[in-house]
Amino acid sequence: MIQRIGGGKWYQAKPVGQLLFLFCYWQSWIIFALINFNKSDKMGPQVGQAAPDFSLPDLVGNQLSLTDLRGKVILLNFWGSWCDPCKKEMPDLEQVYQAYKDKGVVVLGVNIGESKVTAKGFMDRLGITFPTVLDADRDVTLNKYKIGPIPTSFFIDRKGVIQHVYTGPMSAGYIENQIQTLLSQQ
Repeated sequence: MIQRIGGGKWYQAKPVGQLLFLFCYWQSWIIFALINFNKSDKMGPQVGQAAPDFSLPDLVGNQLSLTDLRGKVILLNFWGSWCDPCKKEMPDLEQVYQAYKDKGVVVLGVNIGESKVTAKGFMDRLGITFPTVLDADRDVTLNKYKIGPIPTSFFIDRKGVIQHVYTGPMSAGYIENQIQTLLSQQ
């Protein structure tokens, strides 16, 4: 096999080089296939699916389950105090919570893997009042919702069906647009 190299010269490729190239090429495809094999097991709940139910303690110690909120529009937000994008979006989540809490909308935060003291201290410093539950062992985050990057938010309709999923910080305008769409549905 004749190949051109950077200086414009042509050279005859050695059979060992060709074999090494083919070996590396196929090995990369095998690794890719193994990583992505049965990827549906690694994906969290999708739009159009029922939101997986869970029961977790809130910041006062009371158990709260997602089915307790059925009949309301729910914005389910996974966050951590160490996450700068989460910190950035918190005031916008609070603004929407205050504007819509009396209109059948619940903003529910899920703190990932932190203690009650850490989560409550973070929320108090930012003036956040929307309900938050603690996923201390990360079971809901990793096994039921399969959350990767945070913040991740699920917009859930009154019937408990996921209508929109967003990863990354959201603005108040974006959140309101999604909430209004869900409120307009019967």
